[in-house]
Amino acid sequence: MTLFLNLITRLVIILLIVISMKTGMAANSYPEWFLYPQKYANIITGYSYRGLTAKEDAASVYNVYKECIVKGTYEVFDTSSEKGLLQNSDYFYYFSPDSVDKTFGRLTEVDHFDINMIFGDYIAAFELDSFAVVSKESFPVIDADSMTKPDWVESSFFEDDLYYYGIGKFTTTGNENDGWKTAEEQAVFNILTNVAVEVHNVKYYSLSSDTSGHLDRIEGITILKLLFLVRNISIVQRYPDFNNQLFFVLAKISKTDIFSPMLNSNK
Repeated sequence: MTLFLNLITRLVIILLIVISMKTGMAANSYPEWFLYPQKYANIITGYSYRGLTAKEDAASVYNVYKECIVKGTYEVFDTSSEKGLLQNSDYFYYFSPDSVDKTFGRLTEVDHFDINMIFGDYIAAFELDSFAVVSKESFPVIDADSMTKPDWVESSFFEDDLYYYGIGKFTTTGNENDGWKTAEEQAVFNILTNVAVEVHNVKYYSLSSDTSGHLDRIEGITILKLLFLVRNISIVQRYPDFNNQLFFVLAKISKTDIFSPMLNSNK
């Protein structure tokens, strides 16, 4: 009886592993449109994410990336006593909900792949106002293990004459959709925090606990105020580094597509 139960347990585990794999692809493989979205400018990527369908997510992301207002703060606490940094961000994207509803009705799914069928996690590709659904066989599939690690993963932000670039990263452990989504959000946010010009630095001191009255601790707070109108955000590349258990996303914004009254006042 024990041997029978052990056999059943092993079969269930194997079945769960098989079900959890990406449908039609090896575990570490992705369609080209996902890893190199810059090659597929007409495709809008959507994630099933925190109760949203991939189509709902794609409609929201399309409108945020097309044009939105970003407002918030970013605080970095330099705690010398703990020899580390504590970060806190509070920011919001403002855009028209009506536009999202209209976009949703115009989206046509052209491809998708399952991340975890047990939990219903999947990632999908959509086109706007497309009536000729493209067969998924037309999209090449790439083995992520064969990819060369790009140089940009070593940065969090850089720029050239035309664009600002932001890099986001997040762990591959846990929910994969959440990992990719968080890395993408960080990539965009890293652009905004590096372009922000209203920066306040505050340092304060703590007295030592003894009776000498010496200052034994210096702590600092850097506060960045964010207020931007941004247009035409695009995702350039995604890179899964399974050896180091990290997802990386590279985003870019044209320097002519980011506006702020703070920037204008400092020209």
